[in-house]
Amino acid sequence: MAIEKMMLVNIKGPLSKLDDTILECSDLGCFHPESIAPAGNTGSGFEILSYRNPYQELLQQITTLANNAGIPLCSSPARNITADRQQIQAFVDDFSERFSSLYQRQQLLQENIEQHQNALIHLRHLAGMDFSFDQIFSSKYLKVRFGRLPRDSRPKLDYYGSKLFLFYPFDEDENYIWSVYFTTNEYIREVDDIFSALFFERVRIPDYIHDTPQNAIGQLEEQYQAEQRELESVKGQIAALVQEKGPALSEYRSHIRFLSGTFDLRRYVGVSGQNFYMVGFIPKSDEKRFSEKLSSIAEVSFDLLPEDTDNRFQAPTKLKNNWIVRPFEMFVKMYGLPSRKDIDPTPYVAIVYSLLFGIMFGDLGQGLAVSLIGFLLYRFKGMELGRVMERIGLSSAFFGLIYGSVFGFEHALDGFFHLLGFAEKPVEVMNGSTINLLLIGAVGLGAVIIMVSILINIILGFKQRNMERAVFSQNGLAGLLFYGTVLLSVLGMFGGFSFLNPVTVLIGIVLPILLIFFHEPLDALSRGRKGFHLEDGVGSFIAQNFFELFEVVLSFVANTMSFLRVGGFILSHAGMMAVVFTISSMVSAGASPVVVVLGNLFVMCLEGLIVGIQVLRLQFYEMFSRFFSGEGEPFEPISIDMALEN
Repeated sequence: MAIEKMMLVNIKGPLSKLDDTILECSDLGCFHPESIAPAGNTGSGFEILSYRNPYQELLQQITTLANNAGIPLCSSPARNITADRQQIQAFVDDFSERFSSLYQRQQLLQENIEQHQNALIHLRHLAGMDFSFDQIFSSKYLKVRFGRLPRDSRPKLDYYGSKLFLFYPFDEDENYIWSVYFTTNEYIREVDDIFSALFFERVRIPDYIHDTPQNAIGQLEEQYQAEQRELESVKGQIAALVQEKGPALSEYRSHIRFLSGTFDLRRYVGVSGQNFYMVGFIPKSDEKRFSEKLSSIAEVSFDLLPEDTDNRFQAPTKLKNNWIVRPFEMFVKMYGLPSRKDIDPTPYVAIVYSLLFGIMFGDLGQGLAVSLIGFLLYRFKGMELGRVMERIGLSSAFFGLIYGSVFGFEHALDGFFHLLGFAEKPVEVMNGSTINLLLIGAVGLGAVIIMVSILINIILGFKQRNMERAVFSQNGLAGLLFYGTVLLSVLGMFGGFSFLNPVTVLIGIVLPILLIFFHEPLDALSRGRKGFHLEDGVGSFIAQNFFELFEVVLSFVANTMSFLRVGGFILSHAGMMAVVFTISSMVSAGASPVVVVLGNLFVMCLEGLIVGIQVLRLQFYEMFSRFFSGEGEPFEPISIDMALEN
């Protein structure tokens, strides 16, 4: 249950050394913008150092240029860059001007070439015409439309023989008739509608074509070839320019990006006059490395103090666990991080979660499969949940060994147990005499978990010198005494002995109830406050605390009974696999193995998910609610990448 120790850092230095200091602090400390008023210097004259980032516009310009030029971008900081921002700006402006000129020429040539290609396609279909386009388009009284008409639309033109237009086909292929139609200015709208209804696709003749189609093809092909050669030349010039300037631009971009991120980290800095101040926390394990880094910067002074030196700042929380329980930190973080006054419940969570999951989902084969799937998910997908699955899968396999279940085959290990000298497997889940024991055992296990959680809360209460938490609350000594007395009484009823007598009733039931009922005035008394004041009067106090006490009693019963689901899922798992084998016996011999495999997959996915959620619910509501507040702040070191993401 380890929360890493922190050190409070106070840093002071001249503004001229600010950038060097920020670079050394990057990825190490967790600093606060409240550092505008360092300890012992609260007063006027402090302000947060923040103004317009001078690198942002240049960074955007370089990034856009690099993307347009297809230059790979590296994210790591460039080394040995001696050019200043003005020199880099001049380099970028020159590169941008030369590249933009060539790039625009390339775009224009590509557009012209594409237009030439389309025009040549059209002209080759018009090669049968022996008059120039200038003669056709110079008419003041006629309108001309070139294009293609679907072959199956050609017979339909006969229906419009009375209309004033002239249709002239000059080429055709298997799908279209390449043609032209003429009409007067007066009838052009009506004739256009007719041909549009017949799916005539108009082909527009480029304005720069003036001669006959035959001559225009030759001229256009010459122009096409010339522009194609020029395009290749321009592409070569662009490639040479990128090869010459690209590596430097990429390094400059990386350098400016790094400086931009560094500059943005100034929001964590306070200034007064010509000095800057930074206040934050670092892990105690990094104390030596941090000291060595900052000691190398002249004129910068710093103090490393215990984490609780300055009450204005709450030290952040960084969990520190071994590799076995570390994956279960994700469940703790889902609820909230422990504060510095709490303990890290991760080891407790790891033990209880693995134990309950294994009990509820006990199967040797399926457990090993879950563990293998978890390993693959973490190995190839980097999923933290995969590491949890590795561990709970092994727990499931262990309890599956006790239940003698392998992929739902309840007697697959009978021979193994006989070799060990057992008459039968340790736990026969589907045996009628075992069911009651499983349910009672589940409730008993839940009671133990609840009492351990209360004990943790009591320890934390005494550690924090909070008597209400440690003694008078439902999760303190009073609650533990009451809960333990009731449990022993119930055990006595089933065991044939009487635990209750006037002494145990007085000490184990009446006294805890009174302590819980009067927890507020008793807490005030323990803190040395005299004259506890009832804001809403005695009647309101009695009514409110009576119903709270009633809720406490009901919650103990409900919380304990909620662990019945542990035993229920043991039976549910065996029952679902029994259904799978029943269906398997109803199908043909060839389909039976398929049903067994698919049934196992279904049970693993469905019940595995449900059990995982139910165990998490038990931990959050039955465990964490008794001792864990989750009010800690996460340790998030400042970094250049973090600044850039913001």
